[in-house]
Amino acid sequence: MLKKERQLAILEKVERDGRATTNDMVAEFGVAEDTIRKDFQEMSAKGLVKRIHGGVLRVEKGLLDFDERIVEQASVKQHLAVRAAEFLKDKHVIYIDGGTTNLRLAEHLPQDYMGTVVTNSPTISIELCKYPDIQVMLLGGNLNKTTKIIEGSSAVQQMGSLNFECAVIGVSSLSPENGITFPSYDESMLKQEAIRRSRQVIAIANKEKLGTVGGFYTGDIGVIDILVTNETDENVLAPYVDAGITVITENVQ
Repeated sequence: MLKKERQLAILEKVERDGRATTNDMVAEFGVAEDTIRKDFQEMSAKGLVKRIHGGVLRVEKGLLDFDERIVEQASVKQHLAVRAAEFLKDKHVIYIDGGTTNLRLAEHLPQDYMGTVVTNSPTISIELCKYPDIQVMLLGGNLNKTTKIIEGSSAVQQMGSLNFECAVIGVSSLSPENGITFPSYDESMLKQEAIRRSRQVIAIANKEKLGTVGGFYTGDIGVIDILVTNETDENVLAPYVDAGITVITENVQ
């Protein structure tokens, strides 16, 4: 097999599975470890993959438009959001981060839910107006027209005066090796503050987000208390469980 063909096959595996390891690729292609390492190095230099010890990870594709994301995997997002909403019933001061999956969460809170919900998403704040007993606080700051979320130093400063029983964090990329990462620096800083101000952190992530990495670090995976995902492979989930996370799986595609 030519090098170009081999690297294309590696990239297809990474896009499909989220990662590729040196040992697996050596066994699959019957080549030396050094050959695969050179493949990984070249692919990483081109920005096609993220190099880690023993392999490579899928690279997050950057900021995508909210209106495009909202129609992607709509059924999966709804199922995961409904499951995550169960953990909010006894919480009365919560933060719901921006994002399309978290919008589904806002749509599926119990109708009799009573409490204060803080959010950086104008879209989510409008959805929460449908609940008669929810007090809504929308953070102020710069509106990112692509993601439709409020971000920037003003929003971070407001967050610093708040304390939450629970924060539901939107997830862009998550991996045991690289932690919680995002393609936007401002978004990453706001999420860091939300995590610091929360007694409990919930992350909702479809399986395509696991094993990927973005450009800006938010925190180690250990800051997450509950992970709700449709990933069911125990080998993939094992590092998250080992980190002390309660992993809730929904077998929905």
